[in-house]
Amino acid sequence: MQGATAPLLANYRNGGYDVSVYADGTKVRETVDAGLAPRLPEQMDLKITQYCDAGCAWCHEQSTPKGEHGDMDATLRLLSVLPAGTEVAIGGGDPLSHPDFEKLVRGLRAQGLVPSVTVNGVHFDRHRPVLERLTSEGQLFGVGFSYADKLPDWDYKHLVVHLIAGVHSPSVMDAATRRHKVLMLGYKRFGRGKKLFEIRTQQVQDTLDAWYRELFWVAREHHLSFDNLAIEQLKPWRLFADSADYERQWMGPEGEFSMYIDAVTQTYALSSYSPERHQWTTMQDMFATIRRVEGFSTAVN
Repeated sequence: MQGATAPLLANYRNGGYDVSVYADGTKVRETVDAGLAPRLPEQMDLKITQYCDAGCAWCHEQSTPKGEHGDMDATLRLLSVLPAGTEVAIGGGDPLSHPDFEKLVRGLRAQGLVPSVTVNGVHFDRHRPVLERLTSEGQLFGVGFSYADKLPDWDYKHLVVHLIAGVHSPSVMDAATRRHKVLMLGYKRFGRGKKLFEIRTQQVQDTLDAWYRELFWVAREHHLSFDNLAIEQLKPWRLFADSADYERQWMGPEGEFSMYIDAVTQTYALSSYSPERHQWTTMQDMFATIRRVEGFSTAVN
C-alpha cells in the first residue's frame, strides 16, 4: 500500500470509520461499525470566489471578471469543527485571485486540515510563485492544473493535470510523460457547460467517445484517476481484470463521504453541478442533509 511508507498526516474516527491520511495523498478508510454513519465529510470541494477572467466556454460555475469573493473568516469558522486530516479542495473561479487565499490556506493548516487547490492553466505562470512557496512550506498538499493549451513544466510531485472528458482530446496525452499525473473530470452539463453542449452536442460527444475508446491505452502509460462523473461517463472499471481491485480504490459515490461548499453565496450542495442548494447552518447538519437527500444513513453515535 502506497501510504504505508509515507508519513502519516492524520488519523481520525468519523462515525463508524477510521480514516488515515498520508503525505503522498493516500487515504485509507477502515470500517469499524457499518451501522454508524460518518458525522462529517472526509473531503469537500470549496469554492471561494466567482471571479475569473479566463472565460472558459464550459465553465459550470459561470465565473466572470465581475464575480465576487467569499468571506474567508466565516468559512474558517464553519470548517473549524472538521477533524484534522479532512481534505479541502479549494477552487473557484480563480481561487488565487482571492485577496485572502493565503490566509485561508494557512488557517486550514492551523486546524490540521489538508488543503489543495486547482488553478487554471491560463493563470498558472501568474500564480506559480505563490504555489511554489506554499507547497514548499507544507501549507498546500496538492495542486490541480486545469489544462488550457499546454502541459505544465513544474516538477512538483503532487501536481495533477485536470482534463475534462468531452472538452480535451486524448491527443493531449501525446505530449505527457510518466511524471504527469492526470485526473479525468466528467463533462458537466451545468452552467455554461449546458449551453456549450446544446451548441456543440456532437463535438462534445465525439470527444467523450474518443476517451471511452482510448482509455485502456492511455491508462497503460499514465497515472489516471477519475471524479465520480468521469466514472459514470467513461466506466473505468472496464480496465480491471478483478472488480475487487477497482472497489478497493473507489472512495464511494458523491455525498457518502463528500460535499460541496460555496463560500461566495454561503450555500452547500451535493456537488458543484447540483441544482439544489441550501443555506449554511452547521457542518454536522449540512452533511446530514446531503446524506439524507442522497438516501444514505444518518445514524450516528
